[in-house]
Amino acid sequence: MTNVSREPFRPAITCDADVTTMWRTLMQPLGWHTNRLHIILVEDDGRSLPHLVEVDEMPGALTREDAVAVLHLLGHLLETGSAALMFARPGGATLTEADRSSCRELYAAATDAGVRLELIHVGTDTAIVPAPMDEVLPRSA
Repeated sequence: MTNVSREPFRPAITCDADVTTMWRTLMQPLGWHTNRLHIILVEDDGRSLPHLVEVDEMPGALTREDAVAVLHLLGHLLETGSAALMFARPGGATLTEADRSSCRELYAAATDAGVRLELIHVGTDTAIVPAPMDEVLPRSA
């Protein structure tokens, strides 16, 4: 008989690597047929809440308006703490321009709304890939 804990999964989020580990632990098996956004709220002490919110039927690339709507929702859910987001889509593990654009819009909307985001991730059919802000911002000439 397997000893399965009845305690909810609430990993401590103290650094970007913890966010990556959390998503890679939660999101198995990989593979999505539609674009989705997954949200986990993180308390000020770094403990994630034991709830996963999934928003289905997301567009392939988020517009500024889409990102503002997501952050408006998060602003109502978060009194303090932060949010961990993972944009999931079908396809390969390489970040696409649509992925970069969506993450860029989410980071910008979070800054404008005063909402703290953890490192955003993109989940694909084969991997969960971190999308750090400095990697999704447009390259300077």
